[in-house]
Amino acid sequence: MWSTFSQENEFDKLKSDFIPLPKNSEQKLNDAKLYLENAKRNNDLEKIVAGYEQFITHYSHTKTAISYADSIILLTKNAKLNDYPGKGYLLKGIQLYYNSKYNEALDNFAIANDFAIAAKDIAQQISIKHYIGLLKNVSDEKEEALTIFQENLAFITKNNQHQKDQQQYLKSLFALADSYNKNRLLDSAEVAHQRGIAASLKHPDQYLYPWFLLSYGITSYYKEDYAKGNDSLQKAATFFKTNQKALSSTYLYIYKCLNKQGKNAESLPYLYKVDSIFQQHPKVIFQAREAYELLNIAHKTSGNDAARLSAIEKLLDVDDMISKDYQNLGKKIVTKYETPLLISEKEELLSKKEELITKLEDSNFLSQKTILVLIILSVLLSGVIFYFYRRNAVYKKRFDALMLEYEQKEKEKEIPIIEKIPTIKKAAVGIPQEIIDAVLIKLDKFEKTHKFTKRSYTLTKLAKELDTNSTYLSKIINMTKGMNFAKYMNEIRIDYAITQLKENKQFRSYTIKAIAIDVGFNNAQSFSVAFNKKTGIHPSYFLKQLENQELKESA
Repeated sequence: MWSTFSQENEFDKLKSDFIPLPKNSEQKLNDAKLYLENAKRNNDLEKIVAGYEQFITHYSHTKTAISYADSIILLTKNAKLNDYPGKGYLLKGIQLYYNSKYNEALDNFAIANDFAIAAKDIAQQISIKHYIGLLKNVSDEKEEALTIFQENLAFITKNNQHQKDQQQYLKSLFALADSYNKNRLLDSAEVAHQRGIAASLKHPDQYLYPWFLLSYGITSYYKEDYAKGNDSLQKAATFFKTNQKALSSTYLYIYKCLNKQGKNAESLPYLYKVDSIFQQHPKVIFQAREAYELLNIAHKTSGNDAARLSAIEKLLDVDDMISKDYQNLGKKIVTKYETPLLISEKEELLSKKEELITKLEDSNFLSQKTILVLIILSVLLSGVIFYFYRRNAVYKKRFDALMLEYEQKEKEKEIPIIEKIPTIKKAAVGIPQEIIDAVLIKLDKFEKTHKFTKRSYTLTKLAKELDTNSTYLSKIINMTKGMNFAKYMNEIRIDYAITQLKENKQFRSYTIKAIAIDVGFNNAQSFSVAFNKKTGIHPSYFLKQLENQELKESA
């Protein structure tokens, strides 16, 4: 779960925002506009590119910056300019990375690296390797990322690149310090941060100084030196007035340091500060999620049901936003952010809240009217218990039947498709026999290779893959499977889900949403509906019965 979100990926939330605080930002933008206008008037390609680079710096971390990088690539593709178009691809890769488009970023870094190797451009190769390391962190390959940052910094130092490019040196040093944090090599992290703070203070712009402070505060937190951590974080917070992500992350760790010191009343406002930032700046969604989770825990401990209910409602809303808007982060993160238990917690608190309201409105809580209500509720509860008992008995029969059906299907899988084809009743549908046989063989391969687990499959797309047309494929599926294409896709996906749940213990640990996505459905609801329609039971019940079965076998 990403309640361990901070403890596993805490600095990834910042998306490696290495841009220092803006100084006279609007004035610099006006200067850049004048510079670019002058370059275009004189048709000076080199200066036009330099002007676009200034715009990329100004709009960094936004989609606008990506469009300016595209302009540089387009202008320099066939021009003979030093560093280009390779540097254009590098700049685009960096901005794609900042916008969480990691696969596209990797593609652009690969192109940039080819140009850099061909040109023997050491500086560009160092920069590319640096961002490859950051992408390794995103994919949770922390040890590989650490090796990259160690090699990069050693190369920079050995070749005196730290004197030629101070900013890249500080970036690499910061990435190494952060990577030590991620790998919990805290003594090494402390040394690297101290070096970084000293070096950034010597830089004319104090480049990355706030980031080193923040990351050093995180190191101190994990070393359980909470006073030192709070001191660094409080200093860092003064620099992050315009960077809402960094400020939110700083507040989260200030809360943690104060909370560990037992200063609960002093720490709680920092979580509400994150909430306040999120209301104005939705991009801090991951920091907000952690804040709501911590608020839920804090209010559960204090017994403040109303505040806890509010935190849970916000947490569920944020999870819904993450699942809809951040699918590019991958199935693994969708799984981590799933919080099914919170739904039952919310229902429990809503019930308790209504109970408290009733107590306040009616001082004579044990009146005859209340007793009558309790009697009625008892009768209703007895009815509910009887209903669930009967329903479970029906569900158990369906589960047992499903297990028998599963075993039969497993045996049938051993029969080669070529032996099955002659036994299929052929309808007079105007399709040559050899085409029907060829499509059925390819359809069997499609099922056995589990290609149907990809979402967005349409009849037309599958027909193209099977070298036939959608009309033929539709008729063949109807004729041989006894159902239309949509139902056929749902059926084989549900069959695959049942097989995985039966045979793969790790798969059973997934949430319903993660299982749904894994087998090709768009969301948990459509999966649950299809599962229930096919089997007569819900996925949650099926999982529970598998667990019970496993316990009996191991007893």
